[in-house]
Amino acid sequence: MTEEYDIFISYRRYVQSDEDKHQEENISKVGRLNEALLRKGYKVFFDQNNRSAEALKERIFPAVRNSRCFVLFLTEGCFDGCNNNGEDWLREEIEEALKAGKKIVPVTLDDAVKQWPDNLPNSLKILSDKSINIMNIHNDTSYQSDVDNLFEAIGKPKISKRDISIIYIKPDYDCFIYKKIWLKKNVILTRALKNNNNILYLKRGMTHKLVFEAEGCPQVISHESIETSGSHKSIPIYLADKVEEELVKQKEREQKKSVLPIEVDGVVFNMVKVDGDTFWMGEKKKGDNKINNWNPPTKVILNDFYIGETVVTQELWKGVMGNNPSRFKGDDNLPVEQVSWDDACEFIKKLNDKTRRKFRLPTEAEWEFAARGGKKSKGFTYSGSDIIDEVAWFEGDHGDKTHPVKRKKANELGLYDMSGNVWEWCNDWYGKYNSGLQYCPTGAENGTEKVNRGGCFSDKKGCCCVSCRDSNSKKYIFYGLGFRLAMDCDY
Repeated sequence: MTEEYDIFISYRRYVQSDEDKHQEENISKVGRLNEALLRKGYKVFFDQNNRSAEALKERIFPAVRNSRCFVLFLTEGCFDGCNNNGEDWLREEIEEALKAGKKIVPVTLDDAVKQWPDNLPNSLKILSDKSINIMNIHNDTSYQSDVDNLFEAIGKPKISKRDISIIYIKPDYDCFIYKKIWLKKNVILTRALKNNNNILYLKRGMTHKLVFEAEGCPQVISHESIETSGSHKSIPIYLADKVEEELVKQKEREQKKSVLPIEVDGVVFNMVKVDGDTFWMGEKKKGDNKINNWNPPTKVILNDFYIGETVVTQELWKGVMGNNPSRFKGDDNLPVEQVSWDDACEFIKKLNDKTRRKFRLPTEAEWEFAARGGKKSKGFTYSGSDIIDEVAWFEGDHGDKTHPVKRKKANELGLYDMSGNVWEWCNDWYGKYNSGLQYCPTGAENGTEKVNRGGCFSDKKGCCCVSCRDSNSKKYIFYGLGFRLAMDCDY
C-alpha cells in the first residue's frame, strides 16, 4: 500500500548558473518551510535526492498522487530551460499533480517570483490561465504570519499524528535507507544526506528494521532496529569510518589485481599493469642544457602495458646474469647500476629465455605516463608527490650513493623510485617530440644516444621531474644509471 501524505513539496533543485550553490540555497530555503509544516503536524513528502527516471516512476509520482496538497516552491528562474518535452523533474511533477486533480499552492520567498512567467511550458499554462495566486513568504519578522496564511490555504492536517512517528536520521556519510521486509527484497525509502536531519515517517508502536547503505560504497551497510513508541526520535548513523576502511581495502584489492608477480631462479619481482589512455607528454619549460630540455607538450595515446614496480635490483640481476657490475653494494635490494643500454638489452634477452616472456625496456612515452600515475594521475611534479622528499632520493642529505628500492612513497600506480635514486634507460633514441597526436610513439627513427629518465641520487630536484629528459650513448655506464622492465599485456 502506498504511503499517504498531507503535502508534497515540489521545487527546482538546480538553477541554470552556479548549480551547486543554488541547489544548496534552494534546499535550505525549502527545508525551513518543511520544518514549519512538520511542526504544525503535517505529514510532508520533501525529497532531497538526486533524481532518476526510475525514481520518478517508483517514488515521486505515487507520492504526488497520494498527497492531499501540492505545494510548489517557486524560485527565480525555476522555469528557465523547462522544456515542453523531454525529462524535466519540476515540470513532470506539476503535470502529475494537475493530472491527479491535486490542490496546487504556489509559494515564493521575498517576492522572488511575483507572477507566472511567460515561458511556462504548454502543459503548465493552465496555472496562469486559472489565475492561481502565488503566496509570498517574507524571510523577516512577518515570516510566521505568512506561514500561518499558508497553513490556512492548505487546510488542517488530516493524517492522524497519533499513528506516525517522525524519525530524524543523521548519518555521517551520504546513504540510502532501505526497509527490510520479510521474504522480500529490501525496499528503498529515501536517500539521506550526511550531517543533515533527514526525516522518515514510520508507523508508531512498531519495530522497524532498516538498512543503511553508504552511497558509492554498497559494501558498507548498517542494520538498525528502530522502535517507534513516541512522536519524534533522532537516530545517528555511523558509516564514515567503515567506508574509509573499505576504500583502503578496495584499493589494496585493485592493486593486487593489477600486479603480476614473476619468479625467476627463486627471485620474485612485480610487474604493474598500466591501463592505456591519452595524456600530454612533456612540459612548457625551457632549460639551458640537455638535462633541462623539456619539450613542448605532445598529445599521446598509449595501449595497456606492464611496467616494473621497481627498477631492476641487484638481486634480480645476479639471478639472471650471475654477476654484479654495481658500484654500490651491500644490499640485494639496491638498484643495479653501471649497466649500459646494451647491457640492459642482454639482461632482458636472458630473462626472456628463462621466463618465456617478452620483457623489454619501456618507451619514453610509457615511462612518463607511468611516472605521472597513468589514469590515476594527480598531476604531481615528481612521481607521486609535489614534495620531492616523499618520493625521491636526490641531491641533499641523502648520502652520495644509491638506496634500496621501495623506501620512499609509491606513486598513484604503486610504482617506486621513478623520481631519483637512479636514472633509467628507455628504449627510444633521443630526439625532439613529433608534433600532433601520437599513437604509441617509439621516439626518433635513429640517433646517437638513448633516452634516460627520472634523475638520480646526486641530481638537483629539477632532474627528478616527471618531464625531465637526459640521454647517453648505448655503451655509457654510470653508477647513477639503471633500468626498469616493461612488457606488452599480451604476454
